Amino acid sequence: MTYQDILVHVRPYGSIEPVETALRLGGRFDARVTGLYALEDVARFRQILTEKSAPLQGLIERDYAAAAQAEERIRALAQREGVDFEWQVCEGEAADLIAIASRLQDLVVVGKTEPDEGWGVVERMVTVPTGRPILVVPSTGPFLDTGKCVLVAWNGSAQAADAVVRGMPFLEGAERVVVLSGSEEREKLPSVNFRPLLDVTAYLKRHGVEAEVRRTDAAGTDVGTEILEAARDVKADLVVMGAFGRSRLREWVLGGATRTVLDYMDIPVLMAH
Repeated sequence: MTYQDILVHVRPYGSIEPVETALRLGGRFDARVTGLYALEDVARFRQILTEKSAPLQGLIERDYAAAAQAEERIRALAQREGVDFEWQVCEGEAADLIAIASRLQDLVVVGKTEPDEGWGVVERMVTVPTGRPILVVPSTGPFLDTGKCVLVAWNGSAQAADAVVRGMPFLEGAERVVVLSGSEEREKLPSVNFRPLLDVTAYLKRHGVEAEVRRTDAAGTDVGTEILEAARDVKADLVVMGAFGRSRLREWVLGGATRTVLDYMDIPVLMAH
């Protein structure tokens, strides 16, 4: 199993480490990498200004010029890595554009939200069901060989299982895999009196992945802290976990463990939701 198409969100500011990580992965998996540059301000101001207004035209000229400069820089990086690269500039909210573009992608790479950004692209992506795994990359780095030692956060939930399945290209190529096993999520299924056993280590073994097991009794918001501490203990360079977020049509709220990991992560995290 491998990733053949990787989508990376290109920020108009800040660290370029997520892009460089995506390009390294493109080289490792022999995948095409698509850079998506979102013109959010242009999309917003088109709704409130007339098409020929000077402020709108000035904004369009400025932001498309910035996008062209970003493309030139990143194409040079892709050429250095020997990666097949595609560039897309779109107008709209980044999370919505990523959700659309990811429909025919195997992996989505986005940058970690910085403390002064508030509610960032990552948080919005966790509330938009795309069916694609999201690799969240901190701005610090470099992350030269992501996935040599992988920590899997496992609680038997559908989200955790999806993360394992969609993270298999990393897991199959890892030198060490550690499963941090907690209590199973208690889903509300009235028809179920006795739940089927979900043995993630046996599943991994059938796919050629030998995994160690660590157990935790952490609950609630402490789970996120336990995940990060365990990752540091085993010197993991990648965490694979399920992400929990309510629909944007209800509340903009993330699960406790998800919130903690997104706030304090210092290595890439592969999330499925």
